[in-house]
Formats: sequence, structure tokens, C-alpha cells
Amino acid sequence: MTPTIERPTPGGAAYIDLFAGPGRARIRGTGEIVDGSPLIAAAHARAPFTKLVFCDLDAENVAALTARTAAFGDRVKIIPGDCTGTINQVVGEVPPHGLNFALVDPFGPKMLRWDMLARLGEVKRMDLLIHFPTGSIKRNFDTLDFDAMVGTSDWRADVRNPHEVPNLVDHLRRSLERIGYTGKAVRSMPIKNTKEGVLYHLVFATKDPLGDKIWSSIVQTNARGQRSLF
Repeated sequence: MTPTIERPTPGGAAYIDLFAGPGRARIRGTGEIVDGSPLIAAAHARAPFTKLVFCDLDAENVAALTARTAAFGDRVKIIPGDCTGTINQVVGEVPPHGLNFALVDPFGPKMLRWDMLARLGEVKRMDLLIHFPTGSIKRNFDTLDFDAMVGTSDWRADVRNPHEVPNLVDHLRRSLERIGYTGKAVRSMPIKNTKEGVLYHLVFATKDPLGDKIWSSIVQTNARGQRSLF
């Protein structure tokens, strides 16, 4: 008898977290334990995701996340291992005609891979929120493969030293535009520390005008022209 292969329903909405961690985090300085992005997404009730796909390389994180998401039943799919190697399995869990959202928040710059982003971008409706680790890239400037990170070698004329690393964000944006994330719907915002140093950039990419409208609604500009979320 041929086994039945379960496939994602064509509609619905999926939340994908490629570097999910254990599901909870400790706030540095206060020691407070808070829910991480996987549990926040799973518990979102106003417009719940029909599918939640979580990935992590660390076995202890996978075990903790499995226990902490058990109450959400078969809505949750946890894929252990390096997400750069399991990305086809991840995409296979995504509703092909759903409204899908992927958080790409790598633990280090070497884990940010263009081929992984491009594979997600093959899904018709897949918004991306990418943590682009600007500060860490500056600190590791001579050890990183920027071609593999942003999907092009055109950066070479614009990024010749660590101070020019923010220019990589523009090249990532152009690569995203080439796979359908076009025009103003590819947004980025620098996140700074208290001394105005850039820690990282948030890059939001969508193929739908509604996604761009939502991004605009949550980004505020203060009197000094600086932007922040909410």
C-alpha cells in the first residue's frame, strides 16, 4: 500500500522562523524570561497562522521548542538542522497559495545566505523580514563571503572597508527586486544603539502593496527624521 503524503493546504497563512531558538529568551540585564518570536507567532489569536514552521540547528533548542509548542498541535512543524540545507523541506510545508511570512534572524552573518532567501522568494506570496547583521559584518569583514550573502558581486565597488558595509543592504535590495520584490516594497531601516551606532538593519520585502502599507503603518518618523518601529 502506498503511504499517503500529507501536503500543505493551498490556502491559509504560514509563519516561518528559520532560526527559531528555544522559544523563550532571557533579557540581558534584567534576567526576565520572555516569549521569543515562535511563541508570539503561535499564540497570535486575532488572525492565527494556519501553519508555523520552525527551524533550528541546536538539538537542545529543538527539544525545548518542541515542548513549548506542543499545545499548538499539528499547526506546528519543527525542522531540525541547518536551514540552508533543509530549505526545500521548509518550502514544502508552506501553503502554496497562502499569505506567508518568513522571519530570517540569523545568529551570525555567515548564516545569512542568498540562496536560502531566493528559495523562499519562489513562493508566490512570501513576505520576508530579514535581520541584516551590519555591526557583526563590520567586525568580521575579512572573513565573509558577501557574494553568497547578497546574491551578487556588484558590491565590490561600493564596499571596500568595514565603514562601507551598510552599502551591502542596497545590493541585497536589488537582488530581492530581481526575484519579484520590487520598488518601494523592499524597505530597510537601521536599528541603532544609544550612541547612534548601527547594530543591524531590518529589511522588509513584499510582493504585495498591502504588505508595503502595513510596513508604512508601523514605522514612525520622529521630529529629527529618525525612524523606529511602532
